[in-house]
Amino acid sequence: METSTGWSRQFINAGLSLGLLVWGIGAAPVGAWIQRFGGRGVMTLGSLVGGLALILMGTWVNPVVYVACWIALGAGMAALLYEPAFAVITVAFHSHYKRGIILITLVAGLASSVFIPASDYLVKLWDWQHTLVVLGLIQLIVGVPLHYFGMPQGLISEVQDNSFQAPLHLRFKNWLAGLGHELTDRKFIGLAFWFSTHAAAFSGLTFLLIPMNKNLAFDPSTLMFAIALIGPMQVTGRLVLAFYGEHFSAIQVGAWAMTSLIIAAGLLMIQPPSVAALFLFAVLYGTGNGLMTIVKGTAVAELFGRERYAELNGLLAAPAVLAKAGSPLALAALWSATDNPRVAIGSVIVLLLAGFLGLLSAR
Repeated sequence: METSTGWSRQFINAGLSLGLLVWGIGAAPVGAWIQRFGGRGVMTLGSLVGGLALILMGTWVNPVVYVACWIALGAGMAALLYEPAFAVITVAFHSHYKRGIILITLVAGLASSVFIPASDYLVKLWDWQHTLVVLGLIQLIVGVPLHYFGMPQGLISEVQDNSFQAPLHLRFKNWLAGLGHELTDRKFIGLAFWFSTHAAAFSGLTFLLIPMNKNLAFDPSTLMFAIALIGPMQVTGRLVLAFYGEHFSAIQVGAWAMTSLIIAAGLLMIQPPSVAALFLFAVLYGTGNGLMTIVKGTAVAELFGRERYAELNGLLAAPAVLAKAGSPLALAALWSATDNPRVAIGSVIVLLLAGFLGLLSAR
């Protein structure tokens, strides 16, 4: 894209950051909508908007259109990714919602394993523009009908009440009162801090892994193999939880995941670089993040119940997505200022340790 358009790498990456920003801003409103009206409408619309944005980005090469498409893709991500999916699953599977969340993360965990190499193949076969069009068509042809015909229609909350019959100003007042209560709750604040610091650490370290190779002196093929191992290890962690997860709380699993991630980041600090440490890093990093995906889906229901799950999960997602968007830029700036990648890695460890404190306060 950089070569064919002449756009700077900073501008191209800024599009992704803008999309993540829109995702973060849209997460809470989408959660509130799903809470009241169910997921079918908003997720179908998200598929439609996302598919059209990909096609438009691939067919109309223009910087203004590029930015507009990323805004649309950000809205699509807010409507389609894990948070809204978890909200629908939580009501569809009732008391077995943990099993449903684990199942969908197992399937979704394979998405990158399929679509990253497939997209790379299409780019080499044609170009990035045709690849975006193909991906957009897949979203329209597969995603839109699946969401419209396969999603349950109705309220997320299993507790039906007459609150929606009240005047609009009273509903808004009650909503603000409930929101204020949650935002000052120790457990909610702990969860928000925990999830946000984890998102910042995961996003920042993942984006910096390949550039770090120049300073950590690993063979490029060895590094790429280790990075490729992270995805399967995420799925492995979820598989283990699928068999044994019913016996443990989200906080317990989260503690294991955060411990795994802290050790993994610490392995990158080893001097001189060790291939064995790199592969152990991939195993622990992948497993820890795989478990964290499930924890983020189950913790809200465990701690606050399922009645307002979609809304609360959306509120928790907003700061986490914003942290995910800003972390790579902040860590890259820190690395540039110090000319030492281990300072950036140390910052990731600090983020994870801080997140562990958030976990403890959410108990």
